[in-house]
Amino acid sequence: MQYPSLESLRGLAALMVALIHSSFVVAAYPPLVEQASIFVDFFFILSGFVMALAYAEKIDQGLSFRTFTLLRFGRLYPLHLFMLLMWLPYILLKGYAHFEMGLGGDPFDKNSLSNFFANLLLINGMGATQTLSWNYPAWSISVEFFTYLVFFAFIGITPKDRKPLLYLLVSLFSYGLLYVQTGTSLLSADHFGFPRCVGGFFLGAFVFTQTQGQRLTLKPITSHSLESLVVLVTLVLVWQSHDAKVIQLATFASFALMIYVFTVQAEGLFSALLTTAPLLFIGTLSYSIYMTHALVFIVIDNLAEYVLRMPTSEIYRAGMGWLQVFKTPYASLINLVALAVVIGLSYGTYTFIEKPWRARFRHWAQAREPSSNLGQS
Repeated sequence: MQYPSLESLRGLAALMVALIHSSFVVAAYPPLVEQASIFVDFFFILSGFVMALAYAEKIDQGLSFRTFTLLRFGRLYPLHLFMLLMWLPYILLKGYAHFEMGLGGDPFDKNSLSNFFANLLLINGMGATQTLSWNYPAWSISVEFFTYLVFFAFIGITPKDRKPLLYLLVSLFSYGLLYVQTGTSLLSADHFGFPRCVGGFFLGAFVFTQTQGQRLTLKPITSHSLESLVVLVTLVLVWQSHDAKVIQLATFASFALMIYVFTVQAEGLFSALLTTAPLLFIGTLSYSIYMTHALVFIVIDNLAEYVLRMPTSEIYRAGMGWLQVFKTPYASLINLVALAVVIGLSYGTYTFIEKPWRARFRHWAQAREPSSNLGQS
């Protein structure tokens, strides 16, 4: 990515999303963690920014639909398929434990054969299932892939000089549709994930158009103050975003503003921190972190409940209702260890699944369209 600070921000957002799937708390979920599902919308907005950067001009210049689809499919699907297959033995073992040993609930209620094929076909986030299932974070991968197709069609039918305004109008229309269709929260994954993704994606594409030719030359103290302000406002909005649709919309806007700020200038302390090697490493692994974390956390849950016999407690979590959790003073340590496992596993999946398969699909796409500059996205 041309903007390394954005890569690091994506990695930090992936870690926050991972933490919301932990069942280990000291007494309650920390406020920012409890509301962290909204960081998925940061992914959508950033994805739109990156896709507009990488592909808008190439599509205008004649990049074929087949090549574009092959590239984007190769970016998302190999790891999605790998993790889906990793969930298969886990669900089968859970089924054996339930039916033969009387442990836990029936895992096939949600993780049915039909839902497996919906995940396999990447339509799991497009209304093909009644509930999230199997590697449940992959719902966003499903809606993002189909948003790519909408984006390609949009580029092909809109005049170049009107794209910025039309990006914004598509975003506003999608968010408006989401606002009308949902109840107390915009953060729907079961039925309205697609307009949620389209709204964020096209907002990100609009932000990209506003950064072109823009470069702020600021004094370090001014840059630091600006970065600090946008980060602080974003975190406060995330904190207050539970079941408040207007605040959730404001949070989406703050995500877009943060992307803008870290794109047009990079002189502040936050920019310096975000371009350090550890955070860039986390950013590189962000997709793998997002796709692998759920299985890691659910296996740890099972070890705690059935092997260590840790007692569970009920706790109310915003947007989720009453959940079974493990209350322990060691929750922070357990979560840190779990994240370390996720990062280690993610390094493996990035090295052996993501990176080589992305290169294979790029090679296949280049063979089909050798005259195109396919970029590095």
